[in-house]
Amino acid sequence: MKLNLAGLSDRAPFEVAGVQLPPFDVAAMQADGRANPRWIHLGPGNIFRVFPARIAHDLLAAGDRWPITAVVPMDPAELDIQLGKHDLMTLSTILNPDGSRDYRVIAGIAEGLAWQRPEDFERLTQIVTNPELTLITMTITEKGYGIHDSAGNLSEQALAAIAAGPHGFHANTMANLAGLLVRRFEAGAAPINVISFDNFSHNGDKLRDSVMTIMRGWHEAGQLSNEGLAWADDAARVAFPITVIDKITPRPNTSVAEELAGLGFEDMGIEMLGRTPLAGFVNAEPTEYLIIEDVLVGEVPDFAAHGVHLTSRQVCDDFENMKVTTCLNPLHTALATAGVLLGFPTIDSEMRDADLRALVERLGWKEGLPVVVDPGIVNPEDFLREVLEVRFPNRFLPDDPARIAMDTSQKVGIRFGETIKKYLAQGRDLGELVAIPLVIANWMRYLLAVDDDGAPFDPSPDPLLAELQAHLDGVELGGDVDAHAALQPILSNPAIFGTNLYDTPLALRVEELFTKLVAGPGAVRTTLKETLA
Repeated sequence: MKLNLAGLSDRAPFEVAGVQLPPFDVAAMQADGRANPRWIHLGPGNIFRVFPARIAHDLLAAGDRWPITAVVPMDPAELDIQLGKHDLMTLSTILNPDGSRDYRVIAGIAEGLAWQRPEDFERLTQIVTNPELTLITMTITEKGYGIHDSAGNLSEQALAAIAAGPHGFHANTMANLAGLLVRRFEAGAAPINVISFDNFSHNGDKLRDSVMTIMRGWHEAGQLSNEGLAWADDAARVAFPITVIDKITPRPNTSVAEELAGLGFEDMGIEMLGRTPLAGFVNAEPTEYLIIEDVLVGEVPDFAAHGVHLTSRQVCDDFENMKVTTCLNPLHTALATAGVLLGFPTIDSEMRDADLRALVERLGWKEGLPVVVDPGIVNPEDFLREVLEVRFPNRFLPDDPARIAMDTSQKVGIRFGETIKKYLAQGRDLGELVAIPLVIANWMRYLLAVDDDGAPFDPSPDPLLAELQAHLDGVELGGDVDAHAALQPILSNPAIFGTNLYDTPLALRVEELFTKLVAGPGAVRTTLKETLA
């Protein structure tokens, strides 16, 4: 078997292997989608291909026409490897906790573009003017929304984009998106929904702020009219809803690729693009949630008929608070840095370690849950219990701690800073926070790029990695350390943590823990045990 249009012409081998195939003519759908595009998605990575693209697939299967134009903002090779060679289809491989597998060919994409290719970007500028297109969605990770440097000033990329004007190609993703909206306005100003499916607090607000900052820069420079700025700023014509998405989608795993080869697939191997493994399949857990603020404009899909919660901003906020700031994502980050330091290969293997399990149980039950508001969609205690007892321990979901450790500097402000701010606002005793300062100290220890045995490792990519490591220059495992001198520039930065941690007792606690963590080989394990005892 091969996953492409020619391969699907013989359906029998797929059916024998238990692979669910599209119930519609994929080639005809793609031709129609190219002729009349309706939905653009930026960043067609793993979670998109197995979740939002599957929603588009299900809409198409139900006769509701919402084909997607998938756009790769970074390396065009990502498009060629993951989607191009498979005629834009994906093999969804759901890894159930009982060891069973659910296989499904997802065909929700009609066209694939890589906007760093000039001809593809030109095509995209044409697509965005189609009045029937009303969705621009994205999964580009937190750093994709950045237009400021760590000091809070507009970045060089953003300044260059503002100076260049709205009609060219820019190095900054938000500037390109803003430029597409300008073209949309100039072509008739049809309504449009610009939606982030990325995992961070108030993602739609951040998205809107970044886009509007660029557009205001163009307006002030006389490159965008009053009417164009007013159109983009009008929530009745351009919507930026907040959303929450939840589905654990690890990088493609070698064991899954081998299993697919055993089923008869000839093209489900894993290729490396730099440090990133790419494949035609996505391995993921069965659990999933997508919550969208109900402020959409124009004609949109019947999302609710396909398991999406369209609800109030308050419910989105409450669910996001529960998931992103307390009951899932902070636990993931805690396991990520500690897991790398302690040499664990997967998240599920960490959950079988008594110390690490105690860390995330303390983080969730004792420190996070007290400031959670029940969103109504799911009970927070039930959600947390499922995370700790079903989702994270799923030994058939081989998730790499290093994957979760990517871009930690962009995550800690949301995953821990929000809880700290809630403790301050509610007058709670910050002395109750034991796990949070330990996780922050572990991250500082992780930045040394030396594991608990004293062996060097390559930290996961992070836009602030070089800057943060520079503050720790001179700190060595087993050597004398001035923790305050090393950590003060980091812990005092509200752009990282959402607050100056020195305005709380937590900074000194982090300094104390960091001093213990760098005492020598084995200190991470010892400090973990002692702190949680």
